[in-house]
Amino acid sequence: ILAPSKEPNFIDVFYTDNTALVRAQQLLRTVNHKLAMALEISNITPWKWDLETDTILCDVNRSVELMGGENIDENRLAVPETAYFAKIHKEDRERIKQAYRDLIEGRAEKVKEEYRIVNVQKNNLHKVEWVEAQAAVEARDEDGKPLTLIGSSLVITNRKKMEQELTTAKELAEESNRLKSAFLANMSHEIRTPLNAIVGFSGILASTEEEQEKQEYVSIIENNNTLLLQLISDILDLSKIEAGTLEYVYANIDVNKMLSEIEQAARMRQTNANVAICAVTPLEGLLLYTDQRRVTQVLNNFISNAMKFTNTGSITFGYEEPKDGYIRFFVTDTGTGIPPEKVADIFNRFVKLDSFKQGTGLGLAISQNIVKELKGEIGVASELGKGSTFWFTLPYEKMGAHRSILS
Repeated sequence: ILAPSKEPNFIDVFYTDNTALVRAQQLLRTVNHKLAMALEISNITPWKWDLETDTILCDVNRSVELMGGENIDENRLAVPETAYFAKIHKEDRERIKQAYRDLIEGRAEKVKEEYRIVNVQKNNLHKVEWVEAQAAVEARDEDGKPLTLIGSSLVITNRKKMEQELTTAKELAEESNRLKSAFLANMSHEIRTPLNAIVGFSGILASTEEEQEKQEYVSIIENNNTLLLQLISDILDLSKIEAGTLEYVYANIDVNKMLSEIEQAARMRQTNANVAICAVTPLEGLLLYTDQRRVTQVLNNFISNAMKFTNTGSITFGYEEPKDGYIRFFVTDTGTGIPPEKVADIFNRFVKLDSFKQGTGLGLAISQNIVKELKGEIGVASELGKGSTFWFTLPYEKMGAHRSILS
């Protein structure tokens, strides 16, 4: 240290050991550096709210720059409280303001809230982040009125995303459990119905001598056998769909030949002479790369339903000329139609328009899953009292449709 001496033409020189001071400064810089890195890595933003100037030191999205330590102008990091709250999502803003009012006015000792902040990025895109803020009173005046608040903000967007995923998974698990219980309840009822008929009429058949009555009982038993077999087949298909093990075998199929075979089988099953069954095949030699067995299964489900609800008129099925890379199959009937309030639920499990009609209520649900697996769409158009059209689409590419499916 150099200083003018009291004697002319002299200066005073003083030496002092400041080793301890330098070491303390170095230690402080090291600690500040570690603290700043820790805050940055953990996305924690410390801040201080000056209630007298209505400013908040440190933007909610920036970490405090403690590194370097010297000559930091804190005012350049301060923002008006209006700017701070403007970033808070409008649905959360009033709740957060009230939480801070409770802290300032002494109704709460601490604030711990989660809320969303909105940042405007390039091209006016808005990015929403979740933040967890904690705060407490740092200093008070002589009367105990808060002068400054100190707190921290932690970005918890990933945590909120995980919480939402866990909540969704929990809801799906609960829904799956509910569906399982409903499935078992429905199945026990559906299986019991044909079994009771089979067992009951088999017992009566053994004690009946009249031939006409016997034939009637045999017919009832055969119908319920068919229903029971269909029910078991549907249950097996549904369980395979749930497990992802339902097999699909792709090949180039002759669509017209397939529809001709379906038409012959449908006419053999049709017992109502007042209903005509007709296949529509507008193109010759149409080839489609798909699973013939599954497409036939869906069409047969549609045709079987049409037979149940069509007493007079016709059942027409076939396809339309392919366009835009898809081919559309349809089954149109002149039956009773579907009530508008039930159209939206028609492809759900166990939905039956008439509980007195034979059926499992699973056919359309299975058909929907099959069409989805075949990369198509499914739907229905119906007018009550005039009939319905069930349809589905499949990918189509002329002369080599298989490439689009395998790619």
